[in-house]
Amino acid sequence: MVRGRKPTPDAINEARGNPGKRARKKDTTELPTIAGISAPAHMRAKGRKYWSEVAGYLIDARIVRVSDRNALARYCETLADYVAVTRELDGQGHVYWTESNHGKMQRISPWFAVQERLVKRLQDLEDRFGLSPASRQQIVARMAAGSQAAMNFAQPTDPAPTDAPAAPPEATNPIDFFNTVH
Repeated sequence: MVRGRKPTPDAINEARGNPGKRARKKDTTELPTIAGISAPAHMRAKGRKYWSEVAGYLIDARIVRVSDRNALARYCETLADYVAVTRELDGQGHVYWTESNHGKMQRISPWFAVQERLVKRLQDLEDRFGLSPASRQQIVARMAAGSQAAMNFAQPTDPAPTDAPAAPPEATNPIDFFNTVH
């Protein structure tokens, strides 16, 4: 619990002309911006160091938009937590020894349980953002299907000329293509 008077916010002191004449500390931390998408202000510093790496790739791949920045911030912060927990596990090990009335026994480190939870959370977010090979293929396929649907929507609806030969019925089914002799 902090004792004493609450400090006056910087904006109010600036409006008053800084009556105390003491130099005020200014927030000089700049939020990383990539392709016009800046990291959220609430994002912790440890997650910001992963922002430029991860966000840059996803924005270049056109997978992430401005509306996704909070989810991407969660991913970056979770990744930072995962790295910190992994460092802790590297120093301590995955198990530790305890002694009780029944003798000595090995127990799993609580850091290992935390690491497993973070891995699960990271995998879920990686699947959403296409950061694993399988999810990347799914996203690319959906993007291609969406652009194909957009191209089909933009096509004129004029009927085909009547002098064009009709396609044989077996060519309309992709499975029958392999069964027919050409």
